[in-house]
Amino acid sequence: MRNPFWKSTRIIFTYKRLLVLGVVGALISAICFGAGMSMLLPTLVVLLDDESAEPDKALVATLRDPANPEYVRKTGEWLVDTHEHRYEPPMQRLFREKLIEADTWVWVQNLGRWLTIQVPTDPLHTFIAIMIAISILTVIGGAGRYMHEVFMLTIISRAAMSWRAQMFRRLLRVPMVHLLRTGSADYISRINMDAQLLAAGYRAILSRTLAEVLKGSAVFAGALYINWKLTAVAAFGVPIIGVLLRKFGKAIRRATRRALTHRGKLVGVVKESLDGVHVVKAHTAEGTERRKFAVFNRILFNEQMRVRRIRAFAGPLVESLSVLGVILVACISAWLIFRHGEKPAEFMTVLVMLGAAGRSLKLMSNLNNQIAEASAAAERILEVLDLPTEPAAPEQPDDKPILPRHKREVHFDQVSFAFPNQDRPAVNDVNLKVPFGHMVAIVGGNGSGKTTLLSLLPRLLDPSIGSVRIDDADISEVNLRSLRQQIGVVSQQTVLFRGTIAQNIAYGRPEATLEDIKEAAVAARAHDFIAALPDDYDTGLGEHGSGLSGGQRQRLCIARAVLRDPAILILDEATSQIDADSEAKISQAIRSLRRSRTIFVIAHRLSTVIDADQIVLLEAGSVADQGTHQELLERNDLYRTLAQNQLVAPAK
Repeated sequence: MRNPFWKSTRIIFTYKRLLVLGVVGALISAICFGAGMSMLLPTLVVLLDDESAEPDKALVATLRDPANPEYVRKTGEWLVDTHEHRYEPPMQRLFREKLIEADTWVWVQNLGRWLTIQVPTDPLHTFIAIMIAISILTVIGGAGRYMHEVFMLTIISRAAMSWRAQMFRRLLRVPMVHLLRTGSADYISRINMDAQLLAAGYRAILSRTLAEVLKGSAVFAGALYINWKLTAVAAFGVPIIGVLLRKFGKAIRRATRRALTHRGKLVGVVKESLDGVHVVKAHTAEGTERRKFAVFNRILFNEQMRVRRIRAFAGPLVESLSVLGVILVACISAWLIFRHGEKPAEFMTVLVMLGAAGRSLKLMSNLNNQIAEASAAAERILEVLDLPTEPAAPEQPDDKPILPRHKREVHFDQVSFAFPNQDRPAVNDVNLKVPFGHMVAIVGGNGSGKTTLLSLLPRLLDPSIGSVRIDDADISEVNLRSLRQQIGVVSQQTVLFRGTIAQNIAYGRPEATLEDIKEAAVAARAHDFIAALPDDYDTGLGEHGSGLSGGQRQRLCIARAVLRDPAILILDEATSQIDADSEAKISQAIRSLRRSRTIFVIAHRLSTVIDADQIVLLEAGSVADQGTHQELLERNDLYRTLAQNQLVAPAK
């Protein structure tokens, strides 16, 4: 199977211009680094050259002393003449041997001839010229490295941002039944930690590794040119190191995946405890939650330590093999120098250059480990992007016909629904017809399927059997967006978002004017308390609407639903946190809305039930009875018991 990490790198190539500029910068840096390292050879040749040394001046002066016999004076003159005739400056000799007389391209030979003319013959001047050249290469290489780092880090950050956005977009389109089954904590961890770990893998290959490998390659090429025999010996150990790195990579990938899975579980424990912190404190269960966290924290620690032990072992092993390789090269080099006349300057240069190239091998060890970790993260990210989506998602365009505005009837036609891994259906063979403009109250005991039944209407869930029809149109055969735009939902849990009160009311209809927002707030009996706030509709809300009472938050949710002007309004125990006075006002608003829309209410207040046109009694997911309040009181024992024990009478 293709490695998930390399599969994920396709996103890098969407930033082609930045990638090309980054690679150009890395090449400039690598070429300058290789050229700078290659300057070590002429430096050593100049410093260690003995063939250009002048004869002993004191000895020559003594031999040429007029007081000496003629043959002695002739010997002194012969020494001077011999030196002058055989003298060749060290740099010119190096260019002749390595460039001009080398079996290579013509342009290289011409370069050698040009350099022979340009380079001074004086050793000191030559050394200074070499240092100036190295300084220029360093500055140019530094500019190339900066260029490489900036563009590559931009690609990495954009890629991580894109993966997070893709996962979040996919999760928003995942069918609700999947999220109910799996929960959200692990996906939060994937968006946060897994994307970060994948970005670290991109950084490893694009930033550090690309630069170092190009530098190592440039230096290795220079070493090959200077002395291919010594360089070839050093290359023998590379395949062995490659096999070891592959073994370590597989182990790290498996351990990292387990660690990321347990990290998601740990996030779930934290999220669950903090979301229910009021219950934890009220029941003095801090110790229970602390121990639960400690268990998952310890498991995560053990998995992380497994990864770190493998990484810790891989680095020293590769480094030791590299050192042994250098020692082997040194021994062979000594043999070539002492037995076959190889030049010490070349040996020292090649050894230093191979040491610089060996840094890439050590880096490859870290790279392999980071890619293994990033591969586990990439696998989990790609799993999110492979999740099924609802129609109308960008990945699954909804070309179905638009649903006209509801005006006749809502029909639950022999509908059944069962949650995954549940033996008993939550909704069982429900057949229900509701005329347009009617208000229907859904009542029943806990677990009777009230919320599940109404979740089928906006297709938050899809029936296992049967169909839901609006004006004779099967809602599974119409455009999903056009369906949901006709439905307003106020859930049992008040859901508000960070932002102003106006933004929360206009959620889902951002083009609404302030006047529209105020009208919706008046209808939901929320305008008075909003106007009393310091910044009225511009008042900012914290997480989950902190700072407002439960009743106030519920009324904002009702205003949000009313603003959509829905043809169908679903109130899932929407008045459960509202005082009697607010309930009476909202009931008046609901009655005024009934003339132009169909309303479904899951109610626990007797006043709401009595006011409904029709009451549907659910038991174990099935319709046990339906009728008006009075009709059900007279003929149904279950409803009578429910009305006496669970339906709350309005406060006096």
